[in-house]
Amino acid sequence: MFGGIAAAGAERIWYAAVDGHVVGIEVEGGAVIAQFAVYPSGPESVHVSACAVDRDGTILLGDVKNRCVRRFDAGGLQIARNGALANPGIDDQDEAGVLTEPCGLLADADGILVASGAFGLKHGVQRLDAGGAYRSSFAAPQGGWRRAHGLARVGGEIWVAETEAGLIRRHAPDGSRVGDLKLPDEIARPFRLAADGYGGALVLLAPESAEEQEVFGVAQVTAEAGFLGWIVDAGEKGGQVVCPFDVTVLPDGRFVVADLPLGTPPDVRLQVFASDGRLLRTLMEDVADLQGLQKRWFEKVLARRDGSAATLYEQARVHDYYAGGARECLRQAADLYHASRQEEDTVLAALGMAAALAGLGDPEGAERAYRAAAGLGADPAECDARIAECRHARGDLDGAIGLLEAAVAAPAPPEDYHRRVEALGTWYLERSGESDPAVL
Repeated sequence: MFGGIAAAGAERIWYAAVDGHVVGIEVEGGAVIAQFAVYPSGPESVHVSACAVDRDGTILLGDVKNRCVRRFDAGGLQIARNGALANPGIDDQDEAGVLTEPCGLLADADGILVASGAFGLKHGVQRLDAGGAYRSSFAAPQGGWRRAHGLARVGGEIWVAETEAGLIRRHAPDGSRVGDLKLPDEIARPFRLAADGYGGALVLLAPESAEEQEVFGVAQVTAEAGFLGWIVDAGEKGGQVVCPFDVTVLPDGRFVVADLPLGTPPDVRLQVFASDGRLLRTLMEDVADLQGLQKRWFEKVLARRDGSAATLYEQARVHDYYAGGARECLRQAADLYHASRQEEDTVLAALGMAAALAGLGDPEGAERAYRAAAGLGADPAECDARIAECRHARGDLDGAIGLLEAAVAAPAPPEDYHRRVEALGTWYLERSGESDPAVL
């Protein structure tokens, strides 16, 4: 689970890195045209395992670390976080609404389908409604799902790649079983699926050894004929793949494959293929290529002089992205967020400014910005938890405790609920004089 890719229309894909950085890339020209991260509206640590695009253009990210599916608009604003509150002490929690290892996503008119990669789950494939609430679970095989990793709509069916069973399970849209597609030994561990647009699916495999990594390309299957062969061969050359981990298909049948020619992220390669498997172009070879594409986009953003709120915000994000803790970059980011808010006060600009001011050691200014963000529609409990951090940094321990108590008791508590509860306990001890001060 190394991130994911998803097509957005005919000429754009989204690439979501495992660390939560998301980049929009033109398929034809290969240029970066958008960039955001699971920040500042999400927690500091994520593990992105899948990416999809809904019919309305919003971006969906599976987050294994936080057991949720995040929904973002094209500007990078997190507008929803789906998944029931999980118990961190239970690794494979098998309950309706809990998304354990959410590593397969499929958006359709009836909501979102989520496949969970844990072993033996009854609720290994769940449907959430358009609002993100649990709706139903697909009929599970006897003994539970044996690592359901991939999803695809093929014709009128939903196909599920069940890795450890060596099967593609075929279901009706309501979740009832239609049948199984048994795979031959050479492709016995299906991982990712994507409908090929011609009545079948492209399949990526989960290798068990280094030897298998060297022979697994991109397979093509149909319900009638089964395994048709390798549409893309394994190998290190351009037009081949090494340990491919995601595939997405464009409306005209072209497809993009993400693989790992250098072994591990962040060195991800993206290649575009014709519907018959011919290499059309390479969008990026590795992380250095991606950084080059991002730098060219950043330079274009910084060169804009229109002074619009959108431009000022994007310029602030560029400085924020480059900050790395550098005060000069953070100060430039904060100033540009402020200028953007003078033109049009938005949730993202307020959140960005709050985080930048907190990084600059200005908790009072950060609190004002978080309050403004809450007033503009940001998650109130999340903002209260972050304001509590600001109060703690200012030495107002009672105020910090009161705010954090309210946040964790809210009907929709902060997403890192358990960490916040632990911090609250630490603050109680601090107030009683039994521990040294601790910051979240």
